[in-house]
Amino acid sequence: MKLIIAILKLAAVCVLATSGALAVAAQGTSADELLGDADRVVQQIDSNRYVDVWHDAAPFVKAKIPQDQFVSGTRQSRQALGAIVRRGWASVTRVQYAGQSGIPDGLYANVNYATTLTNGQSVIELLSFQLGQDGTWHLTGYVPHQR
Repeated sequence: MKLIIAILKLAAVCVLATSGALAVAAQGTSADELLGDADRVVQQIDSNRYVDVWHDAAPFVKAKIPQDQFVSGTRQSRQALGAIVRRGWASVTRVQYAGQSGIPDGLYANVNYATTLTNGQSVIELLSFQLGQDGTWHLTGYVPHQR
């Protein structure tokens, strides 16, 4: 009987630990969730859905950059790459900003994709995000650059 009670207590602790982990994931801090959001954004960019990307961008980005300017700049950056053969995430970095000039306080993340173009050239595509008050990641920037 003591063994059964001990197992039940252990199960209760596991359930509490799991629910805590799920609560954190629900707040948008999961790396898997971030990578999923980043994959969605690069798919939108690849599909010329720049307006959709702008609509989902961080509010401070939309306040500073008009939609047409964001769309044309992102389109130009992406089109300069040409066709992509392969893309995979290379790194994820999260940073908490507080009291930085010009940057709203909050949790930010960078996702770097290692990308191979049809001409064999390798580039890095950097996507930057801010964790919104809604618990989801919102794009703050897209910058492809040579390796």
